[in-house]
Amino acid sequence: MDNDALSPSQQEALSQLQALTNGGDADVARSVLESVDWDVQRAANIVFESAPTAPLSIPSIPGASIPGATYTSTHTEAFEIDDSEQDGLLSGRPSGREFPRISPSSSILSLLLRPLRLIIALLAVPYTILRVVLRTLHIPLPLPPVPLSFSITGLGLNFGLSPRPSLGPAPVRDAKTASERWIRALEEETGCVSISRAQMAGGGEASGVASSSAPGLSRRAGDESPSSSRVLPEFFIGSYESFVKACAKETEPKIGCAVLVSDEHDDVAEFKRSTLTDPGFVRLLQENDILIWGGDIRDRDAWGAAQKLQATTYPFVAFVALQPRRGSSAIAQNKSILTILSRHQGPSIPTSSGPTSPSTLTTHIADHLLPRVTPVLAQLRSSATERDAALAVATRARERERALRAEQDRAFAESARRDKERIERKMQEEREGKEEERRRSMEEERAKEEQRKREEQRKVWEEKRMAWRRWGRRAFVPREPRPSEQGRGRTVRIGVRMPDGRRAVRFFGQMDSLTAVYAFVDTLFIPEGNAFSSDLDPLTAPDGASSSADESGLMHAISTMTEGRTEEWWGFKLVTTYPRKEVQWEPERKVGEVEGLKSGGQLVVELVDGEYGSVKGKERERRSLESRVVSAKGSESDEYETESD
Repeated sequence: MDNDALSPSQQEALSQLQALTNGGDADVARSVLESVDWDVQRAANIVFESAPTAPLSIPSIPGASIPGATYTSTHTEAFEIDDSEQDGLLSGRPSGREFPRISPSSSILSLLLRPLRLIIALLAVPYTILRVVLRTLHIPLPLPPVPLSFSITGLGLNFGLSPRPSLGPAPVRDAKTASERWIRALEEETGCVSISRAQMAGGGEASGVASSSAPGLSRRAGDESPSSSRVLPEFFIGSYESFVKACAKETEPKIGCAVLVSDEHDDVAEFKRSTLTDPGFVRLLQENDILIWGGDIRDRDAWGAAQKLQATTYPFVAFVALQPRRGSSAIAQNKSILTILSRHQGPSIPTSSGPTSPSTLTTHIADHLLPRVTPVLAQLRSSATERDAALAVATRARERERALRAEQDRAFAESARRDKERIERKMQEEREGKEEERRRSMEEERAKEEQRKREEQRKVWEEKRMAWRRWGRRAFVPREPRPSEQGRGRTVRIGVRMPDGRRAVRFFGQMDSLTAVYAFVDTLFIPEGNAFSSDLDPLTAPDGASSSADESGLMHAISTMTEGRTEEWWGFKLVTTYPRKEVQWEPERKVGEVEGLKSGGQLVVELVDGEYGSVKGKERERRSLESRVVSAKGSESDEYETESD
């Protein structure tokens, strides 16, 4: 506002009112003076919270009034959507458009005594310091403490450090504790309790003065005071900030009712007894689920709420709720803002027209507040429900997508695992195949090496054995006995059938050694040819053995080369044809001593396998030869007749 356009008398009235209010806001002071036709006395009465002598019409803040709105009382103000109001409601900073709270009975006296009280308070400071020092040093000099009324705190000289008045109880920093304390004080003052406590205590009886429901209170039996049928609203316990946040809750927005009082005002006691305990007002709040919060401005939290709600007199009632933003036609949560719907301040009497009377508030709620706010809140709840449903659908879709991705990841991981296992198995098989091939190759090499060694050993053995055969043909096979030859006993005829089918016949004397028969059969394994002619037989025994024709050298060779295994040495065994009986070789044994050869006989040569394979591997050849012998039997015979023939 432009104060320069005011007349000199108007400027003087504005200066007087600002001086009385210790420099209040000039715009607010001008608005108050304009409402009372620039009467300084009436304006001061309004500022000092005394009832006006005539009905006043206090305009709302510019830009906040609803065109064509009907005011139910002089002090009832309705507000449109106002972002600036919302900022002051939740920002926590004062709006700057308020007067200091001054008691009218003590304002002039306080101004006159302020210099004297300041001097006394300043003198009390060194006195207090001296007293503390003496007590610390334990000096027995009794000094009485400074009375609270003469201290800086007691005199109210806080130098602007705290906006609250100096009188009344000490401030409570915890907003919830302050709220609970105010509600308990309200119960003690009115003798009523909240609806829920009354129902719990009396089973539906709305009496709150029983000792069980209101601590520190008692009621005589038979007391039927009006308060016995009244209850208090269910006040919200907590800070003002928590209260407005509960009203603006997204999923469950509510209408909020803020009640501010000051015990220094004469109209507050009547407001508590008549309005806050009115059954109709309380029932209307409960039925419409209106959230109510209250406090005394002597508490820090309530004082801050008064600054945000721009309360100028008490009792003060304001209704707040979510409303669409200015210029927004759509009602959506992101376009709605918590707004001051109306403010009611002043006395609650007369009961039919007082600004804060039950009738006025009830009529305002039923006729103006609920029709205006209920559809908006219902649409906000519906929008919140739809938004929650859409969010739930989106959440489920994300969960399904996440589950699908997780399933795909598991399938991919499983496929990768199987591929890895298949590759590792194939690599393992290849390694095992290579290892098996290497092992087989090594075994083949080892087998070949062993075969080579055996072949070499067999070759050496065959060479040595062939040398012994040829030596035996010269040394152990005697010539056939002549007729009438003495010394060799009776001549016997021995026929030999070889494994390859050959037949051989030779005459021996009964006194000849059995070694001669074995040596004769052994010579049959000497190949034919000039290289193996009997004329080329060695003259000495192989390996330096005894060259004599006795059997000692032979026995030594058998013991050395075959460890005494005679069958392995000879490589064959001799068997009589009938009856079948093996003729085992024994050194120094005579032919005449062998059963079946005493008078001659037929011997069959059977090959045996030896360690060095002298005849090893020739079983197939032996069988082939035997088969040829069987097929040729009867077609071949010797020129001699024998007993077996």
